[in-house]
Amino acid sequence: MVDNPNGPLLAVQSVSKSFGGVQALSDITFDVDPGMVMGLIGPNGAGKTTLFNVVTGAYPADTGDIIFEGIRVPGRKIHQVVGLGVARTFQNVELFESMTVLENVMVGRHIRTRSGFWGAMTRLPGVLREEKEIRDRSLDLLSFVGLQDEAHRQSGDLPFGWQRLLEIARALASDPKLLLLDEPAAGLNAVETGQLGELLERIRDLGVTLMLVEHDMSLTMKVSDRIVVLDQGRMLAQGTPREVQSDEAVMAAYLGGGHASN
Repeated sequence: MVDNPNGPLLAVQSVSKSFGGVQALSDITFDVDPGMVMGLIGPNGAGKTTLFNVVTGAYPADTGDIIFEGIRVPGRKIHQVVGLGVARTFQNVELFESMTVLENVMVGRHIRTRSGFWGAMTRLPGVLREEKEIRDRSLDLLSFVGLQDEAHRQSGDLPFGWQRLLEIARALASDPKLLLLDEPAAGLNAVETGQLGELLERIRDLGVTLMLVEHDMSLTMKVSDRIVVLDQGRMLAQGTPREVQSDEAVMAAYLGGGHASN
């Protein structure tokens, strides 16, 4: 973990969110420092994905604030939040299945292009150079996640585990400072999960801060610097993996006692 004397990269401040009278999040507050891996755990229905949606601008918070590098996130559109340096993957893989593996990553790079749609139509030399840069960067990212030999394969034909790697490569294409990963190990076998853990460490080594929602506790405890525990939209605990594992309220939630949800 890299300490930041200038303050957190992300500050979640007293965030609450409800849907039709159901309180999905209630007064959630924590900081994410640059260079750390922050794990976000809790039983099903705890509010983890909802929190991701609020941080990325997909849902507006009812109350509270989200501050990223000193900039308020609420009120910004999703692509604007991506432009600030926040990217994410999804619990259910969301790829353009009719496009190639390489094309999917190039789409993720679009947020960092200068020419835009009309520039691409002109085919000017500067635009062609930019297209080559996008292609080269996308190929580099495919190599980074181990999919360099699949670049021209249709993404929908990839095995499920590889689709998850492709989604991570596409998210990295936007040059995020903060990457939110929503259950990246779901559906992976033990070998693939181990490889994912190694990939997360390499992403962190690039200088990317990570937030991780994951039900695989072994993976979460291994890669996380700090962990926030949610249950029914409320914070049960936060601290190091060791502190969280010894917290009685957390144990009760996971063992079916206390405030555990299904």
